[in-house]
Parts: sequence; structure tokens; C-alpha cells
Amino acid sequence: MISISLAAGVTAIWLVSLPVDQALHHPPTDPTGVISAETAQEWFEPEHNAEIDSSIAAVVARIATVLSRRAQERFEQERNVEIDASIAAVAERRAEAFEQERNAEIDASIAAVAARRAREFEQARNAEIDASIAAVAARRAREFEQARNAEIDASIAAVAARRAQERFEQARNAEIDASIAAVAARRAQVRFERERNAEIDVSIATVAARRAQEAFEQERNAEIDAAITAITLPWALTFTDIQVGSFTRVDVLEQPWQP
Repeated sequence: MISISLAAGVTAIWLVSLPVDQALHHPPTDPTGVISAETAQEWFEPEHNAEIDSSIAAVVARIATVLSRRAQERFEQERNVEIDASIAAVAERRAEAFEQERNAEIDASIAAVAARRAREFEQARNAEIDASIAAVAARRAREFEQARNAEIDASIAAVAARRAQERFEQARNAEIDASIAAVAARRAQVRFERERNAEIDVSIATVAARRAQEAFEQERNAEIDAAITAITLPWALTFTDIQVGSFTRVDVLEQPWQP
């Protein structure tokens, strides 16, 4: 519709401008030649109209050709635009698909890397946990060993102290027993000495008393002998009778002498 209107408009403009061109190209005639001119004009008009129609047809054909070519060009341009748009859409769609595939690959790669890193982290974490557990177990074993050694040392020290105390007590008891025995021996010795001294004193006293008695008896006997010698007794006592002991001897110890 736009191409036909444009062609009709161009043709109308050309037809309107055609008499002017003819007037410009044909100079004015004189009055005497008006009839001949009109006659010529009448004869010329059909031919000229035919030429005009032919020219118009040629112009219209050329315009149609131009319009057709332009329409073809526009169609081709539009078709090219559509093709370009389709190609761009396909390329965009393919780019989107490639991007999606690429994103899927990237996501899968990221997921694989994340999974590998998670496994590596888990392995490293497990290794750290195992190392930590081993370190804690080793530290607890050392602490238990140290505590056990401390208990053993404390037990050994307690046993040594108890044995030392027992040895000290035994030595002390031995000393006490020795001291008690020494005291008892000394006391026994003292008692023995006292008793012995008492016995000695008694013996000495007895001896002294006996000696005193003997001395007294000797003195008494001497006095008696002297008295006997000096006094004549009614009975005859000879010296022989006195020595033989025909008279009864008085025990001075049992019956003390009385004057």
C-alpha cells in the first residue's frame, strides 16, 4: 500500500509539471498561427498522450521496479534483521545453553572441589582429632604414670618412714629395755648391796657383839678366875677342874650376865 501510493504521487507530480515544461520548451506563437497551432495541437495531443502514457507507464514501471527493488531490499533487510535476530536469539539461546552448561560444569566443579575440600578438611580434621585424642591419651598416660609414680614414691616413702619409725621404736624400745634392765639391775644391785650391807652390818654387829661378848667373857672369866683364886670356896675347885669344865658354862649370849 505504501509503495503504490508513493508511485501514484510521483506520477501525479510529473503530470502536473509536464505542461509547464512544455510551455518553457515551446516559445509563444503569434495570433495568426493560433488555428494552425490548435489543429496541430489536436493532432499532436493523442500522440503526445500516448507518449505521456508510455512515459508514465515506463516511469511507473521504473518506479515499480525501484519500489520492488526497494521493497525487496527492505524485505531482505527485514529478513536479514529477522535472520540476524533469529541468529542472535539462537546465539543467545545457545550462549544461554552454553552458559547454563558452563554454569552447570562450574557448579559441578565447584561442588566437586567443595566436596574434595570437605573430604580433605574432614580428613585433616579427623587427623587433628586423632592427633588430639592421641595427645590427650599420651598426656593422661603421663599424668597417670606421674600420679602412679607419685603414689609409689609416697608409698615407698611411707614404708621407709614406717620402717624407720619401727627401727627407731625398736631401737628406742631396746634402749628403754636396756635402760629398764640397767635400772632394774642397778636397783637389784642397790637392793643387793643394801641387803649385803645390811647382812654385813648384821654380821659386823654380830661379830662385834660376839667379840664384845668374848671380850666381856674373857674379862669376866679373868675376874672370875681372879675371884676364885682369891676366895676359898667351900668346895675345892682345882685349876684342873676349871680347865676341864666340870662346872656348868653359862651362855652369855643367851643369858646376859648380871652383876
